[in-house]
Amino acid sequence: MSGKLRQYLASSISMMSVMVAGAAYSWFEPLTLRLTEAPTSFTLEQVSWMVSIVEVGSILAPMIAGDLANRIGRKLVILSVGPLCLLGWFLVIFDMSFLSLNVVRFIHGFATGIVFTVTPIYTAEIAEPKLRGTLSGFFQIAWHMGNLYSFITGPYLSYNSFVYACLPLPIFFTVSFLFFPEAPYYLLMKGRTQEAKESLLWFRNTDNVDAEFAGMQAAVKEEMNTKSSWKTLFFDKSERKAFIIVQIVSASKFMTGMPVIVNYAAETFARGESFLPAAEMSIILGILLTTIAVLSAFLSDWIGRKPLLLISCFGCFVAHGLTGAYYYLHEGTVLNATPYVWLMYLGIVSYCFFIDIGLGPLLQTLQAEMFGASTRGLAAGITELLGAGFSFLVLKTYSPANEAFGVYFNFWFYSAVGLIGGLLLTWLMIETAGRTIGRMEEAAPKDVQC
Repeated sequence: MSGKLRQYLASSISMMSVMVAGAAYSWFEPLTLRLTEAPTSFTLEQVSWMVSIVEVGSILAPMIAGDLANRIGRKLVILSVGPLCLLGWFLVIFDMSFLSLNVVRFIHGFATGIVFTVTPIYTAEIAEPKLRGTLSGFFQIAWHMGNLYSFITGPYLSYNSFVYACLPLPIFFTVSFLFFPEAPYYLLMKGRTQEAKESLLWFRNTDNVDAEFAGMQAAVKEEMNTKSSWKTLFFDKSERKAFIIVQIVSASKFMTGMPVIVNYAAETFARGESFLPAAEMSIILGILLTTIAVLSAFLSDWIGRKPLLLISCFGCFVAHGLTGAYYYLHEGTVLNATPYVWLMYLGIVSYCFFIDIGLGPLLQTLQAEMFGASTRGLAAGITELLGAGFSFLVLKTYSPANEAFGVYFNFWFYSAVGLIGGLLLTWLMIETAGRTIGRMEEAAPKDVQC
């Protein structure tokens, strides 16, 4: 087995943690309409809280996961995702009360926060620079595959059967990932030089890694000379610039509405006119997102991070503008909106394309590669904490905004976020494709200061 194939295999298995978390995160989407009916008979407000509470877990997880990733290793923290999701599924089986389901959503949110924080770091640290963008792109594929799994099974299975269908995913991931090595960067950080070299030899599958290993040692030594701290992250010029860029990408990704699309797809489609039932439209949406993610995984190393991010932001601006226009005609005017339903289809399909080629996959790539070894875990934790906050905000305000203004208001807000994000990244973004992780300051334009 070649070194490239080993890197692809290790990344794919580690990314199964993302699929496991994706299925757990989105399993409420097929249930949102059913939960208000007997036997559960939850109110819309209760459903709104159960959908949103997942982000509370995601908010708390990143700082803990980032710290543990530096203390006990990337691999062990990622492995914890399987048992956490299993715990949630067992709770669902034994108790379907409002309190129990909120606890489950919190646990699954915590697992989601772990994979968004640590899995991209592991992938970036095992990958050759020329493969890092592609391998990091697997994150988005795995996330959408997890969502799609819920979209496909949820509408056609009973409540308990749906849960039983989700149980094999964390079990298979946990058993499979046990057999892969720890990331060499982490082992070097802990002074375990021989283990680090053995790990690198396994991932490259060659007898001679001396040059790459020496460079890795020098990079880790230089980065570790500065102790990981809030002060380093915010007062070191290069680290601060990287942090600002990554937070703009994070805000743009989540505040353009992806959490809403995943969790409220059926309800959103039910509010419009469609040639298929809302459940089938959700499945088509999941297939579309997954397919585009597969195609886009190979683009960032070829085209570059900055061009894709700009295309993504401005594309989301246009796409959501079209979708909002349809819903405005449908809900906000007395006009017959049926002749204009193509605006909704074009807008949603375009959004799936534009979010999946840039903002979706590249947030994890950038947060893993733009920071030094000493700040990578801390920066990832803060990034995912803020990202979970952005997600909670858009999820919790979606239903109230629908009732107060209409669905179009949400989509036009997401459109504005895409425009603002694109303008900011045009000014600040630096190109990182093909560069050694932790040394991105070499790419920074001299005239842009942060």
